[in-house]
Amino acid sequence: MTQQVKVGILGREYILHTTADKAYVEKVAQYVSLKCQETQKGLRGTSQANVLALTALNIASEYFQIKESYEVLLDRIEQKQRALAALLP
Repeated sequence: MTQQVKVGILGREYILHTTADKAYVEKVAQYVSLKCQETQKGLRGTSQANVLALTALNIASEYFQIKESYEVLLDRIEQKQRALAALLP
């Protein structure tokens, strides 16, 4: 069931239509808002659009770094599984 969740980012309110849990949506929005504030601190006088774009790039970079680490970990697990399987009769 779709619900409306109101969140705030950089002083603006957004109403999101979502099937996700309200607490989860608020948690994600809070994370984005915090990241925007961190970006904004380092860029005095930068437009909100630029802050949002740079924040999106920073979050995407974090995501890809975590994804790469996850894939490396999966690879290591698969190698260990194959090594263990080779030891079984």
